[in-house]
Amino acid sequence: MFKSIAHTLGTRLVIAVFNLILLFITTKLMGAENKGEISLLVINLSVATIISGLFGGPSLVYLVPRFPMKNILGINYVWTILSSLAVTAFLSFEFLPSSISLDKFFFLSLMECTVATHMMVLLGKEKVAQHNYLQIIKIAVVIALLSYYKFYGEALNYSSFELAYAFGLGSAFLISILAIIPSQATSQKAVSLIETIRACLKYGATVQIGNIAQLLNYRLSFYLLEIMILPPQLALIRIGVYSATLQVSEALWQFARSVSIVQYSAVSNMEDKLNGLKISMQLARLNGSVTMTGIIILSVIPESLYVLVFGQEFQEIKSHFLILAPGILALSYSNAFSHFFAGIGLHRINTESSVFGLILTVLVGIPSISYFGTMGAASTASLVYFAQTIYQFVRLRQKFETGLSELIPDRDDLVQLFSLIRKSTKAK
Repeated sequence: MFKSIAHTLGTRLVIAVFNLILLFITTKLMGAENKGEISLLVINLSVATIISGLFGGPSLVYLVPRFPMKNILGINYVWTILSSLAVTAFLSFEFLPSSISLDKFFFLSLMECTVATHMMVLLGKEKVAQHNYLQIIKIAVVIALLSYYKFYGEALNYSSFELAYAFGLGSAFLISILAIIPSQATSQKAVSLIETIRACLKYGATVQIGNIAQLLNYRLSFYLLEIMILPPQLALIRIGVYSATLQVSEALWQFARSVSIVQYSAVSNMEDKLNGLKISMQLARLNGSVTMTGIIILSVIPESLYVLVFGQEFQEIKSHFLILAPGILALSYSNAFSHFFAGIGLHRINTESSVFGLILTVLVGIPSISYFGTMGAASTASLVYFAQTIYQFVRLRQKFETGLSELIPDRDDLVQLFSLIRKSTKAK
């Protein structure tokens, strides 16, 4: 498992670099308004992906080893088409950027959702490397095309990003189809289509209700900023600034996400829950250590450097980051908790945590954003992330014998961490 983590960490390091390059392009070279419009497109595609996952989503990692592949894929393909149509129709009333047409959004959402399904199937088959490469391919194509536009003097704006993103998704879509063909061929379990539908809906809906709530925890502030700030152009600028801050902050989650991807896949295939818990707590400690180190580094970087890299419009990134930091640290632990619960089939606890966080987001976020704008959004996010992590840990203690001491890294954890880092650099 730790070999897979090392490979995934290496991949995530590459993705982190690519994300920084993409962040530079969409901020320094495109400005806050274009960045805001891009952010709204991405969050709306995230909404489509989550709705399409009601018949599977991340729970496919748990379902794939247990049900026929052709049944799972057939169900998810049909639902993806229907859900993409429904989400496109719904978002057209209010939340789609004015510059994007309905047919373009439907195409992007269809590709995004299908690729997401294929990636979960690969994780369910413990094909972690192929899953990782797909992530790299998508973002690499986007960067390559935007760089091409810049080099040849083409305009860098929302439209050029949209086209580049479409090519990135298309590339990932074609390659992901080839990647899952062997998985379809090796499926042997004889389970009826109706039984598969029931299982997909049971686990998928449970997971996705929580994911919908969690997405709103992460990004409801975008919609609130869009509604509460006038004129609309200023709203896009503020969304762009806040979105850039979140991207910088979420770069610190790359290690935790690397760990969680492999953790979820491994725990889902384990029979011994206590062994899964032991591994998960060790990974939680590693997550916390790495994230805290990153927070310290980003906190001491002067504001002038942020301005130099991202542009004058984004000078508030550091002040927003300092407010987000406690919540980001908490979420590094939450990543390990949530993927342990998911891996042993206790998706309900993650859903409870997300719904709890959403209630806090609404109760605290609306007045905070109304009075303090993006600073209020950052404060709300940090509070909610911290509260959710506490909730998950309390529920973990109710089910298993765990204590706060198990969250404090020791010498063995640090040795393991350095070993992973060395292996990950070779994996790249």
